Amino acid sequence: MMTHDELLSHVAEHAGLPGREEAERTVGAVLSVLGERLSWPVVQALAEDLPAPLATRLRDVSPHQDFNLAELHARVAGRTRVPLGQAVEHTGLVCQFLAETLSPGTLHRLREALPGPMSALFTPRGPVEGFEYVHLEPGRGTLAEGRPGSHHPLSEARPERAHSHSVVRADNPHGDTKLSSSIGFTQEREEETLAAGHPGSDRPLSEWE
Repeated sequence: MMTHDELLSHVAEHAGLPGREEAERTVGAVLSVLGERLSWPVVQALAEDLPAPLATRLRDVSPHQDFNLAELHARVAGRTRVPLGQAVEHTGLVCQFLAETLSPGTLHRLREALPGPMSALFTPRGPVEGFEYVHLEPGRGTLAEGRPGSHHPLSEARPERAHSHSVVRADNPHGDTKLSSSIGFTQEREEETLAAGHPGSDRPLSEWE
C-alpha cells in the first residue's frame, strides 16, 4: 500500500506541481468530488483503505450525487483553480495512483460503483516492458567482423577489382580515345593531314615558301 507521502510525491512529480501543498490540494479535490458521486457504503470502504489524512477528508463529503465525467473534471478544476485541461490531466493521475494504493477488493468495488468512463480512470500503471537483447555470436558480431561462414572480416577481404572483360582491368583504359595516348585518327596514321602534307605532294606544307 502506498503511503500518504509517497502518493503526494508521485502526484507532484508526474503532474508537474511545485510542491507537497499543491499535490495535497489536488488529491483532496479529486477524492472529494469522487466521494460525492459514490454511495455512502462505498465511501466508507474507500476511506478505510486510504491514509488517515485523505480518509478524513473523504468522510466529509455529501455522497449520492449524480453527474458525469465532464462534471467531475469541471468540479476538480473549480476547486483546484486550474484550467480544465490541467484538471483532466491531474484527475487521471490521481485516480491512477489511487488504483495502486487501494486493495484489490476495494478497487473492484469502487470501479463497480462508477459509470464506465469514471471507472476507466482507476487503471493501475502497467509494468514497463523489458527490452529484448540480441546476443551476437562472439567474434562474428558485426559486418566489420565478417558474416556467418566467412573466415575473414570484410575489412580484410580482397575482392576482384572488376569483371574480366571490364575496361577497368586494362592497363590503359580508353587509350584509343585519349589525346595523350591515342595513335590518332585514320588520316594521322596514314600521314594525310595538313600538317604532314596533302595527297600527291612530295613536301609537307611547313617546307613550302
